[in-house]
Amino acid sequence: MNRSSTPSGIEAIGEVPFGTHFCQFYRSKQDLVDTLGPYFLEGLRNNELCLWVTSESLRADEARALLREALPDFDAYEASGQIGIYDFLDWYLKSGGTPPQALQAWLDHERLAMEQGYQGLRLTGDTAWLDSSGWDEFVAYEQAVNGTFRNFRIVGLCTYSLEKCSAEDVIDVCSSHQFALTRRQGKWELIESSPLKVAKSELERRVEERTSELEAALRARDEFLAMLAHELRNPLAPIRNAAQVIRLLGPANGHMTWARDVIDRQVHQLSRLVDDLLDVSRVTRGRVELHKEEIDLATVVAHAVETSRPWIDERRHTLTVSLPNAPVQLHADPARLSQVVSNLLNNACKYMEEGGRICLTAEQASEVNASEVRIRVKDEGIGIPKEMLPRIFELFTQLNRSLDRSEGGLGIGLALVCRLVELHGGKVQAFSDGPGRGSELVVTLPVLRVGKVPQPASAEAPAESRPVPGRRVLVADDNRDAAESLGMLLELAGHEVRLAFDGQETLDAAGDFKPEVLLLDIGLPRMDGFEVAERLRKDSRHDGMLLVAVTGYGTDSDRNRGRSAGFDHHLVKPVDPIVLRDLIAGS
Repeated sequence: MNRSSTPSGIEAIGEVPFGTHFCQFYRSKQDLVDTLGPYFLEGLRNNELCLWVTSESLRADEARALLREALPDFDAYEASGQIGIYDFLDWYLKSGGTPPQALQAWLDHERLAMEQGYQGLRLTGDTAWLDSSGWDEFVAYEQAVNGTFRNFRIVGLCTYSLEKCSAEDVIDVCSSHQFALTRRQGKWELIESSPLKVAKSELERRVEERTSELEAALRARDEFLAMLAHELRNPLAPIRNAAQVIRLLGPANGHMTWARDVIDRQVHQLSRLVDDLLDVSRVTRGRVELHKEEIDLATVVAHAVETSRPWIDERRHTLTVSLPNAPVQLHADPARLSQVVSNLLNNACKYMEEGGRICLTAEQASEVNASEVRIRVKDEGIGIPKEMLPRIFELFTQLNRSLDRSEGGLGIGLALVCRLVELHGGKVQAFSDGPGRGSELVVTLPVLRVGKVPQPASAEAPAESRPVPGRRVLVADDNRDAAESLGMLLELAGHEVRLAFDGQETLDAAGDFKPEVLLLDIGLPRMDGFEVAERLRKDSRHDGMLLVAVTGYGTDSDRNRGRSAGFDHHLVKPVDPIVLRDLIAGS
């Protein structure tokens, strides 16, 4: 296969594309030896046809001796015809003697090189033989070469003696080549021609402009997703609250229970989709910070199964779990790793007919040193076509994009799994025998140790569950359904509740009501929740008040700003009633 570029052999230049036409200014024979020797050696090694046209600065016999010293089998290369070394008189007389004929001779050799299976043509010609009377004609010839070589698999190097070049000549030479090479204070340096500089400058400008556009697009995407999440979470909050009210007050009726459970499941599903959207945005931009600690694999699996169990049961699947006998300790983020396993279980649920079997197994990858653990999730579902296996972990990839959309999802769950596993130093693979044959997803993670973790000598017994005493709770939210439904839930739990619907009203209500707990939305009219929090924290009358953000804004920057404003906790809508109960109980 023909490469589009080739190593020049000259350290100061590196690799160059075919079609390159450049020049070298030299002061001594040693300058030529230092560049042309490695230049042609690289061409021979890369299977290129090589032509070296010499003049009095370095004669043909000297060029042969130079290459013979560096390459013991040089004579074999020359005998095979891969390299030809000519005195300038022999070459130009052979080619016809005129500049157009000389240029055509180079092109004929390129065609010959390609016909004989070489990668291209590498050539050099020295110009020490030129006299000033033919200079203008030769410059025109070089300009023609510069324009023509771009379209052929040729690398051309022209050498010029500085002793024979005036300042004007140097300018002419540089303008008729893509770049120039010269030695300065013992080091080789590149001199770029004006057209090349302009082209590079334009390319750099375009790259910088395009990069800026892409960064702006990514920022706009992230801002849109954050706003989308906020707008979706706001209506989910009162729906979930209303379902909880039905759970507490609704009659023991089968139909009512069914309707309540449907609402709960669908709110949970939509919340998960919103969270995944934001997660994949953060992960792909490298903005996820893992909070690693030593954790037991069994605990991770248990949390994941607990999260996915409602969906598994809803679809009447059978789940079997098999773990190593000895505890396996990992250095990982517990929440993120549980999310990985849960996403794999959810994926198995989604792409399998009801009543299927899911097998979740974990095993040590190496019985000798137990350096890794493999977590396998195997199902009997629709399987994965062979051509899809390499793409299954790409963002927005789905197996079936038919209009019925019976499986649902956005095609981001497995992409998120892949990124999170890689952040933990692991890998994830997909296996399937094809459509209708099920699939197996395997996560491999590094193991910290195998065996139980030593427990502290004395551990406090868990506190007994006690009823939560009633608190004065102020709920502030501009969404009246969200505020009123949450207020009703809190009143049913025995709390005294006051409602407020904007920032200023919240400050006024706090002064009169003196709440022990304030559940505060961020996006309030008249004064946002951050400013309300800052003002309340400066008021000594509210020392000791538990301040909780209950909001649709859940980005890292929102949480950081909330901490700075004085919030004790940051809950994202729709809030889990149990989490809220425990926070209030601890106030």
